[in-house]
Amino acid sequence: MSLTTDDTPATARPGPQLGLGGTRSSHRWASVPGNFDKLNCRALWPTDNDWGIPLLPRAEFVPARLVAYTDRHATATAGPGAAVHFFLDDYRFEVVWSKPERGLSRCRTVGAALTPDFSLYRDMPLVMQQWQVYRSRWCGAWLGHHGVTVVPTISWSTHDSYPFAFAGIPTGSVVAVSTVGVWRDPVARELFAAGYREMLDRLNPAVVLVHGKPPTEQVQAGTPVRCFPSRWDGGDR
Repeated sequence: MSLTTDDTPATARPGPQLGLGGTRSSHRWASVPGNFDKLNCRALWPTDNDWGIPLLPRAEFVPARLVAYTDRHATATAGPGAAVHFFLDDYRFEVVWSKPERGLSRCRTVGAALTPDFSLYRDMPLVMQQWQVYRSRWCGAWLGHHGVTVVPTISWSTHDSYPFAFAGIPTGSVVAVSTVGVWRDPVARELFAAGYREMLDRLNPAVVLVHGKPPTEQVQAGTPVRCFPSRWDGGDR
């Protein structure tokens, strides 16, 4: 069943086209079941690319502290200047996509959030990688639409992912990346360094927020970097 018959070019589409219903008790669910729209097609956001990956606004916020989405105490007591991060196993924050209103509440409590870091693996089919990027940007657009200050998280795999990995991010934005697990695998380290340089070339970010150990000097290339130790480095829990 088609949810929309809109033939308007992607770059001209307003968004969101439809609002998401809240819960089964919501009046919006009077005639449709709660799992009616697992793809979140009722909220389509402005885009500037052929994949329809949502376009996020330029981020200027540089958090003083990152708190894990799964840490309820930390998110409840974060205080000003903090932001929620999703550098976790994907299943721990899948709800932010599958039940976006439920995921929204914790981010609203903190007031700022990085976009979810849905994993991109180098042996994952490209169409699946595109979907992961789409979901990350969609969640960012959803959170921003509801008043949360959003900083885009950037992920990539091989050079084949570059065309869509940076889609939907304006130049000059604050962005976030994670280096967790990169340094243990020579191939992962090489791919990270190549993608990081590509990110700098394409996006010219104002600041790069790094979750984990800092990038090597060779890939910093003069762009300001703000590092936040991971839980393995004695940082957030």
